[in-house]
Amino acid sequence: MNATRLRYIGRVSGMPGKDGYGFISLSSVEREDGASHDLSTKKDIFVHQDDCESILKPGVRLVFDVVERFGHPGEYRAVGASEYAETELVPASEPIQGFSRPMPFNTTTELALATTRLPVHQHMKSVPAETIAQVVANEPMPEVPRQSRNRTPEEKQAFLTAFLVHLFPNMESFSADFTIMEFSDEELDQKTEETNGDLIALGMDDHIARMRDEVTRFKAMRSAIRLLYDEDLVRPDTIIPIKYLPDLFMAVPVWFFWADQAGKAKAQEVQRKGDPRPHPNTLFFCDLFLRNKRWADTYQLFNRRTRTLDQYGGSGFDVITPKVARRMRKAVEVFDYVVIATPYHDLAGSDWNNLEWLRSIDPYVLGFKKGIPYFFVLARFSDSGTFPLFHVLLADTIEFLKNNGEKILNLNGDANSGVNPYWYGAGKASGEKFDAGNYERGTGDRLKQHIDELLRAFENNNLFGWLREEPVGEIETPAPSASS
Repeated sequence: MNATRLRYIGRVSGMPGKDGYGFISLSSVEREDGASHDLSTKKDIFVHQDDCESILKPGVRLVFDVVERFGHPGEYRAVGASEYAETELVPASEPIQGFSRPMPFNTTTELALATTRLPVHQHMKSVPAETIAQVVANEPMPEVPRQSRNRTPEEKQAFLTAFLVHLFPNMESFSADFTIMEFSDEELDQKTEETNGDLIALGMDDHIARMRDEVTRFKAMRSAIRLLYDEDLVRPDTIIPIKYLPDLFMAVPVWFFWADQAGKAKAQEVQRKGDPRPHPNTLFFCDLFLRNKRWADTYQLFNRRTRTLDQYGGSGFDVITPKVARRMRKAVEVFDYVVIATPYHDLAGSDWNNLEWLRSIDPYVLGFKKGIPYFFVLARFSDSGTFPLFHVLLADTIEFLKNNGEKILNLNGDANSGVNPYWYGAGKASGEKFDAGNYERGTGDRLKQHIDELLRAFENNNLFGWLREEPVGEIETPAPSASS
């Protein structure tokens, strides 16, 4: 039994009992230098707490050596194991030129199926284990790390500075101050006014508004990410590319928005009308992925009628804690959209006709900025992080659609009523501008077909690629335009 001199990295996929041992999934294993592993086995790797310096638990990523497992020919045992430190955020010196994400993500696609419940999750409803396993096979948010350590103030500042440069590279030429804590806009404002005069002299008055809009957006985003710093939210699992919004949405698809008085009045009008035109919030979120009818349909299945925070009633086990309430109050001042995203499927709307569904628990609070190709996980009611029991919530949505899909046929309406439901983005050919309008009868039939196709994509382990309308084997990162 000679230990190999190579080191490996892999994720603990499960711990069958309480005897202090588990298995590292072979499909997650790679060499420490990033190359594919060279282990001559098809079996997962045995690991015991005695051979691991860190606490052994499902989902933890380890770095280790291997030896042959005594009494198990063709199998390996991990030795000298310790928790693997996830890749750091972007370097403090300067951002990577042209990088499309603000930090290197964990590229391992193996997702640990952890079923351990925290005390705050003791009332989480049960969902069929086979559906949860299928969720894991669909690989939601595969590049977003499932854990991250607390960062020092210096590391947080360095990352957020690099993130701002990534989002607003043109602001460097305006001598913008990218620091978060103490900054001055004197040079930025001076350069803005000088450029304003130059553009007027050149007869380029139309460009002035674009320049000033970019400066305003930069300052607003800097204020928003200051909140992330103050609330210790500078983590890889809280700043997520917009392309992964469908993945999180499918876990908590029923949304409640913060709105001012005018926004509340508009939302109340949408709630009262038997067949309302789409709310501006609906238009914005359907258009996050332009010309994507699948996403627009899926979003509206649960949010055709925009709800505001004053309509949030919670469930019997969800309480908005003082910490979350305080953070939300700050967030509505700096984010364009602040949402409580819930697993309350029974509130999907009267369109579904008399829904009955036992609610799951533990909503998220999400923040969005117009024109920014990331969304921000600002809180979770349990304060347990982004991913605990995330797979359970997502599986619950799948079970809901399986059991209630037929009820969407209610949207076909009464053949004698003459009312055809408004449904944003439906029926448009690819490439055409989406518009809101009355559509032909049979909307319910079309949406039932949409649900059936969604469930087939889930069974084929391609739900999220299907929702993003990605070509098989190809992923694009959609970025909303500045004018979105």
